[in-house]
Amino acid sequence: MPLQTAQQAEMAVKGAMERLANDRKAIELALKVLGHIRAADRALIDPMQPTIAVQKSFEEISEAERLNVNPYLAVGIIRTRQAIDNARKSPATADFGQLRSVLREYALGPVQRDVVRVASALHDETVQWLAVQELIGAHLKSLADITAQSLRAANEE
Repeated sequence: MPLQTAQQAEMAVKGAMERLANDRKAIELALKVLGHIRAADRALIDPMQPTIAVQKSFEEISEAERLNVNPYLAVGIIRTRQAIDNARKSPATADFGQLRSVLREYALGPVQRDVVRVASALHDETVQWLAVQELIGAHLKSLADITAQSLRAANEE
């Protein structure tokens, strides 16, 4: 019976490790998307060379769109790419403040919130696993105490 309980706990931990590996891949991808969106925003900071700035921003937001797998976030990224693409037609007259506003509202903000949501969920899971670890520690101490008492009693003369 005790062996079966330990095996169930081991299976639960292995399952959690598999889920974490998948979560890690997802968060790493989301961070790449976030990095490209931030790079697109940074490119729009300096309108002194508008053609280069708009082109660099377009390339970065296009890469974010290519990497993104979240359909909820895709809508804002596509909307942002379209706004930047429109600015590519006449970069000298592009409203960089408006472009950055669109980028931040429809792409950067939602992606940041998604990353924070995932990170918060991982933090909550960390807290839960710390509680499990405490329980396991207490259980191991009890097992060791019972084992020691049993062995002492068996060896008494």
